[in-house]
Amino acid sequence: MDDVQRPFKNKGSQRKYLKQNTQKTIINEMKKIIIVISFLFSSISFNAQTYVNYAEGKSIETTTKNNKDLALLVDGNLSTGSLMFNPKGKPYVIELNLTAEFKIGGVHLYMDDKGILPIRNFQIQYKSGTEWFDIPEAVIKDNFSSEKSIVFNYPISMSAIRIVTSNESTFGLLEWQVWGTDVPKMPYQIKKEISKPFLASKHWICVNQMGYNLGAPKRFTVPTAKTNLLFSIYETKSGKLVYQGIVNNKTGDFSDFNPKESTKKEYYIELGGDGLGKAKSYAFAIGRHLLQNMSYQPAVDFFNDSRSIMGSHPSAYGGTPWRDGTYYTDEVPSMILMYLSNPVFFDKMPVTMNWKAEKEKALSKDFTYISAYKDDNPMEKVIGYYSKLPPLKNASTPDIIQCIRYGIGWNLINPVSEDPSGDPLGKELHSQTIEQFAYFLYGYPAYKKYIGEEFYKIVLDSTVKWWYESGLFNVITEVGDPKGRHAPGHSIMPNLMMYEVAKRENLANADYYLKAAQVQTQWMIKNADWSNPAFTKGQRMSEHKTINGLAHFLYHYPELAPEGLKQKLVDWAQQAVLLSDNMWDFRKFDQSTWTLPGYNEAGNVIGFPACALSVAMVLDNGELKDRLVELAYAHYDNFMGRNPQNSSAANHPHLGFKGLDSAWPFPDKRTDVCARLELTRGSLSSLPGSEMYPFNPVGRPRHGEGWTAYNSCWNLSIAYLNFFENVSDPSVLSKIDP
Repeated sequence: MDDVQRPFKNKGSQRKYLKQNTQKTIINEMKKIIIVISFLFSSISFNAQTYVNYAEGKSIETTTKNNKDLALLVDGNLSTGSLMFNPKGKPYVIELNLTAEFKIGGVHLYMDDKGILPIRNFQIQYKSGTEWFDIPEAVIKDNFSSEKSIVFNYPISMSAIRIVTSNESTFGLLEWQVWGTDVPKMPYQIKKEISKPFLASKHWICVNQMGYNLGAPKRFTVPTAKTNLLFSIYETKSGKLVYQGIVNNKTGDFSDFNPKESTKKEYYIELGGDGLGKAKSYAFAIGRHLLQNMSYQPAVDFFNDSRSIMGSHPSAYGGTPWRDGTYYTDEVPSMILMYLSNPVFFDKMPVTMNWKAEKEKALSKDFTYISAYKDDNPMEKVIGYYSKLPPLKNASTPDIIQCIRYGIGWNLINPVSEDPSGDPLGKELHSQTIEQFAYFLYGYPAYKKYIGEEFYKIVLDSTVKWWYESGLFNVITEVGDPKGRHAPGHSIMPNLMMYEVAKRENLANADYYLKAAQVQTQWMIKNADWSNPAFTKGQRMSEHKTINGLAHFLYHYPELAPEGLKQKLVDWAQQAVLLSDNMWDFRKFDQSTWTLPGYNEAGNVIGFPACALSVAMVLDNGELKDRLVELAYAHYDNFMGRNPQNSSAANHPHLGFKGLDSAWPFPDKRTDVCARLELTRGSLSSLPGSEMYPFNPVGRPRHGEGWTAYNSCWNLSIAYLNFFENVSDPSVLSKIDP
């Protein structure tokens, strides 16, 4: 979810001079200096332009809808082949879905010139809301050029763009680039030769660089192995050999290695053979609940830093409580579930947030915020939070609870919002915003020592009112697109939580919430097709809303769950296992595609453990359950380095990630733009896409940019690791004593 760069600002300083007789001379000289400085800065600004191709990897549709190779038009490579189109003089459309609203400054078109004419007459249109509009300077007539650069008169905000033609003859298209506000000279970021296969000079040993949990699956991948090689594990400090095993089909397993030593030790894996010399893996640790224990602090710090206005940057991109957040990004529910999974730990974490000091800062006349895209008057929410709502009850409130309260309080002041990424729904009372209140109300008994009852009562009254208004009693049949806005079944778990809240508060309509969850689940049992990625990985980082909700219902309310729910979850598990039969233990998008086309899917990868473990808890013991658990931990491994790039998802591991040796090497080249998440503590960046699988480290990287939705998924996987490993009793999610 990107924004354009802010205009360059030259902050000069004024000098006062005492000698009046030379004042005019000095002023004239200063004017000359200013002109020179301005010229230099303008040159620097020009050289610092950032070229972003928003077409790369995005989905394309055409009038005929029968071309399976449309992805070749946005793969950045001219050698991968031309796609032929034959309008026969009739209107023909090639439409590119940008998936979000961006400011576009121009396009580059590369057309086939091998024995055919390029597209002769065409026009380019853009989509704003639900309407299409012509771009006057992109109406092209009598074109004979095979390389066409079209720069718009000014950047245009759009969510989709299309080529419309009624060409009389067949034409071929090689590549389509759609540039942001800065449009480079042609050619730019384009490959003209077939990429050579990656050849490793030594073995790659890809491990979870953070480490592995005692008693849990411990696997790694050697993509360079050709035969079943012997591997050895050594203590890093002493060099002592502690374990040996065999790499089988490029995958190693040391799950039965569970050191008893309580001291903190690190290990590495070593192997050689198949014509390559010996190689060592990055170091890793092994410990009890290690993955969770090393994740808590950066996970909490991220949501502290990324708060709109009061976090690490005084802006509110998108206008919701977290910069770059929106109604479906699930920040508050994920923090609540993570807290409930280990409240003792979070209660003991250092408190760094100061509610009183933040209130003084927010209400100060000297405080100014930095305006951001669609921030929707954010200071109104911030000032309202600190002045209209009850004050924080306890100054020693843990950071995670203060973040939860901030998010709920912001939405109490104004729950109406608009997704800044080109959502056609626009500004409204979104059901997924109101769902967040259900999690807060449900978990309140666990943190009421920190948050006063007056605040709770305001939330309760507002939730009861808004639940009906936002349509949460209805069966929601929309199946969202890969942006992740509308995961099917997202209302199931919130309705079950409101069922518990209504019983606890002796509300008259408790059964309404239960019935809503039941009929929504029945719709899912009947309509969800697990072989269609639109219901699973195609929901990107929001898949957990679908799967965890269904598993939650069966685990906690088996006697109330609709018939067929268990088999539905068994079917999901079988499909996940079927798509994960590879050296990475990685659940693919479908049989022929590794990852979600076009998108950075770091959130889906780290969200998968929450889905898999929640389902594993309702499966019968056996091979299916064991394999699903293995895949859950394997995706945590992928997140922390066991992937074709041998790198973690964090671009700045020094900001809170202990134990990581290899950062994601393809950062977002823009700085201080959009949501300003690139340098927050605990920020995630990206992971390999299909271009790097099964093993092509030099493949084109997916967009590297943090998003609160990714960290929400991380929170959920931390929570479900705790539930699965019995750090806390999962029944906390069905009943918290008042």
